[in-house]
Amino acid sequence: MDNSIFKKSKKVFAWIFSIAFFCAMFFSCQKKSAQNETPLVPLEFISEKNLASDSIPAWHHSLKKICVVFGYGYNEKNYVQGIVESLAKKYGLDDGTPDSGLIFPLIFPDDFPGEKIARLPALIDERELAGLIIVGAPENTSYAIAHLEDEWDSRENMIPYPVYAFFPQDDIAGIEATSNFVLDHALEGGGSMDDESNKEEVSQTQVSDLDALLDRAVEYILLTECPLPPDENLISHVSRIVGKNHKVSRYVDAQSGLQSINHFVVE
Repeated sequence: MDNSIFKKSKKVFAWIFSIAFFCAMFFSCQKKSAQNETPLVPLEFISEKNLASDSIPAWHHSLKKICVVFGYGYNEKNYVQGIVESLAKKYGLDDGTPDSGLIFPLIFPDDFPGEKIARLPALIDERELAGLIIVGAPENTSYAIAHLEDEWDSRENMIPYPVYAFFPQDDIAGIEATSNFVLDHALEGGGSMDDESNKEEVSQTQVSDLDALLDRAVEYILLTECPLPPDENLISHVSRIVGKNHKVSRYVDAQSGLQSINHFVVE
């Protein structure tokens, strides 16, 4: 009788152990997947209808924010003010309180202590981001984003939100490596504004419809809710962010003739 009870106890223990083992393996795989794989964004999920001006309701308060950094060429006070006011009407501005809006604007160098872009991680540290958009990224922006990646690595995760870079002046290899995608101006005769011979500061008037571009970028972040994977559909995603009135093509390095995976030019 005692031996029978002992055998039954062993079976129950083995059954419980098996369940615990497979549960542990399942959650371990889930965690590993979250760390190492970029979520797939179905291209058919995003359409012009999704991106229509009235497709997303006015923003209600949320702990998550979208940080928009205005860098070189796009940081003149009145210019930024007009764009921020346009975004604020639809999404609201973050004033540091839980009940505030979505958009958290930063102007470089005015809002950066010591006029250093390296301060970016500290400026957004207390906020939970839904996305990061950088326009006219100054030199060493890629190092600031890499620092954010290091912080997430220390938490056993990858940056869970998208990073879009428009018209950067940072080292192009670095900004490509730390952003979901990079978008530049196409120049006559080929190339883009990142070419070494075209490092002069971008004019404020080069993107007269930047407010519309940023609006679509914000909507795309809200619709996808994750980084865009560097696959064959990335150019189509970027084209939809830019809008059908502009042509988007892959950036081709002038010296090597190689196409970039996530660097594009707009005409």
